[in-house]
Amino acid sequence: MELEREELRRRLVAGESLEIFTGGGSYEVWAEPYASPPVVFYEGRPIPYNRLEKVVSMILTALQHGEVSCRWLEPRGVQVKGCEEAYRRRAAEP
Repeated sequence: MELEREELRRRLVAGESLEIFTGGGSYEVWAEPYASPPVVFYEGRPIPYNRLEKVVSMILTALQHGEVSCRWLEPRGVQVKGCEEAYRRRAAEP
């Protein structure tokens, strides 16, 4: 899967999840801009949201070096247009 920086950033901010496959497993990357404090989840841990560009760079570098592959995950439940509504719905899931 080929990703461009702006598409990756835009889709993460919009509430989409990216599954990244490594040689030994996989993990999801997603952003929660409306959390308190706002975070990006990367490699199973929360990272401050203001480091989103660094996370995007790390993903693109790993893809470029062939260290990982990835795919966008299908949204769960009802699709929504606003990321705040998407975040609130995800937070309300059991």
